[in-house]
Amino acid sequence: MGLINSLNDWTLFGIIFTGIIIVLGMAEFIRHYMKWAPESTRQFIHIFIGLIVASGPFIFKANVQLITLSILFIVINMILLMSGKVKSMHATERKSYGTVYFPLSVLIMSYLWWDKPVSFILAIFVLAIADPIAAFIGKNGRTTFIPWRDKKSRRGSLAMFGTTILIIMIGTDILARVYNAAFLMPLSVLIGLSIFTAFSATLAESISFRGSDNLSTPLITFLSYEIFLINYTHGTLPQLLVWTVISIGIFSLAWKQKSLSTSGAISGFLMGIIIFGSGGWPWIIPLVFFFISASVLSHLHHKPYSHRNILQILANGGVGTIFAIIYFFTNFPPAIVLYLGAIGAATADTWATEIGFYSKNQPRLVLSKKIVARGVSGGVTFLGIFGSAMGALIIGILGEEILHLNDLLLPITIAGLTGSLVDSILGRFIQAQFKCRHCGSQTEDRYHCDHKTKLIFGSKWIGNDMVNFINTIAGAFVAYFFWMNYG
Repeated sequence: MGLINSLNDWTLFGIIFTGIIIVLGMAEFIRHYMKWAPESTRQFIHIFIGLIVASGPFIFKANVQLITLSILFIVINMILLMSGKVKSMHATERKSYGTVYFPLSVLIMSYLWWDKPVSFILAIFVLAIADPIAAFIGKNGRTTFIPWRDKKSRRGSLAMFGTTILIIMIGTDILARVYNAAFLMPLSVLIGLSIFTAFSATLAESISFRGSDNLSTPLITFLSYEIFLINYTHGTLPQLLVWTVISIGIFSLAWKQKSLSTSGAISGFLMGIIIFGSGGWPWIIPLVFFFISASVLSHLHHKPYSHRNILQILANGGVGTIFAIIYFFTNFPPAIVLYLGAIGAATADTWATEIGFYSKNQPRLVLSKKIVARGVSGGVTFLGIFGSAMGALIIGILGEEILHLNDLLLPITIAGLTGSLVDSILGRFIQAQFKCRHCGSQTEDRYHCDHKTKLIFGSKWIGNDMVNFINTIAGAFVAYFFWMNYG
C-alpha cells in the first residue's frame, strides 16, 4: 500500500513537472508570436507556479516531491538565466535572479517546515499573489524611494501591505477550518496577526535586490507568522508587541542619525523581531548592547558609523539570527551558546577596531611586524586586542546573568578573540582590496566616489562583509567547543 501511495505521489510529481514545462513553453510562444511584454508573461508564470506550489501540502503526503521539484528548477532556471533563453521568464528591466530565489525559498521551507502547512501555504500565497499585485499597482507610482538598490513606489508597498493582510486574514480562517484547528483565534488577534505579518513581509520586499524578494518575502512571512502565533499561544505576545514598538523607535532614531542606512534600519528591525520572538528579552539584550556600544564608541571619536546597510547588518547579526531560529523551532539548548558566541565575536571585532583607534602605537599586520596605517585590513594593536577581549567578556557576562548560564566567561572571551584573529588574518591575506578609479584611494568597498572600484588584491568574493560573517561563524563554534569541553 505504501508503495502504491509513493507511486501515486511520483505520478502527480510527473504531471505537475510536465504541466509547468508546458506552461513555460506556452508563455514563450505567446511572448514571441503574440508580442506580449516579457514582464506580463513572467508575472503569469510566477502566479501559476506559486499557486501550484502552495497546494503542495494538499497534493503530496511528504515533502520529498516538492524538494525534488525545487532542486530541479533551481538548476533549470540557473541554466536558462545564464544562457539568456526563455525571455518570458527572465527578461526584466534589470538583472534578476528571482527565478532561482523562488524555488530556493520553496526548498528551504519544504525541507525545514513541512509540518507547518498553514504557514507554508500562506507564505507562498503572499509571494504568488501579493508580490505581483504590488508590482502591477506600483509600476506607475509617482512617489518612489530606494530603500537599498532597487527603486520602490509607495503605492506598490501599500498594495503589498493591504493584499498580504487580506491573504493572512482570509487564509488563516479557511485553513484553520480545513486542518481542524483545536481553536479559532479571536478576531482581534487575527487582525493583529495579519497586520504584523503584512508589515514584516512588506519591509522584506522593500529591501529586495535583483529578485531577492522571491527568497526574503516568503521566509519573513513564514517566520513572522509563526513568531506571532507561538508568542500568542505562550502568553508572551504583549512583550513581543512592546518590543516591536521600541524597536521601531530605536531603528528610526539610528536612521535619522545616519548610523544606519534605510536598508540597514529595516533589516535590523526584522532581525530584532526574529530574535526577540525566538527568545524574548534575554536574547535581544546582548544584540542591543552590541549595536549601542558600537555606535557610542564610533561617535566618541567623531567617526561616522559607516551608515551601515543590510549587508553589514547581516554580516554581523545573520549567524546569530540563524541560531535564534534554530532555538525557536527546536528548543535546542546549545543554540543559546552558539548565538552568544556569534554576537560576542561581532562585538569583539567592532571593539577591537574602535578602541584600537586610541592606540598610541601604529598597528602592525597580523603575524608580522610590518607597520601599517590605521584602518588597513589585517592591522592589529595591543589596545585593540584588549578591547576585543573586553567586548566579548561583557557578552559572556550578559549571557550568565540574563540567560542564567554557567561558565560562559572564558568560552565567549576566547570566541571573541578567535573571531577577531580570523578577521585580521582574512583581512590581510584574502580580503578584497580595491582602488578608486576617481580619487585613487585604496578601499574595501566595491564603489567609491560613485564609481566602481578596481580590484588590486585578494578575492573579489571575500569582501569586508563576508569576512565579518566568517568571523561570527568562527566565534559561534569556538564558544560552543570551549563551553562543552571546558565550561
